[in-house]
Amino acid sequence: MSIYRKWYCTCTGKPVELGSEELLEDEPLEPTCEICGATPSSDPKKTIIYREIEDWDD
Repeated sequence: MSIYRKWYCTCTGKPVELGSEELLEDEPLEPTCEICGATPSSDPKKTIIYREIEDWDD
């Protein structure tokens, strides 16, 4: 069993799933809100949330 984390931003009033933007090869990918630009490490308005999803197929 594996557990995956899905990130969401609530800046619009509803949870919107975040995608990862590809940056430089040396930098880690971080989910970024396309609307407000918030990330899990830079979230001044506290709009980023996550849900852990269990995958039983492993």
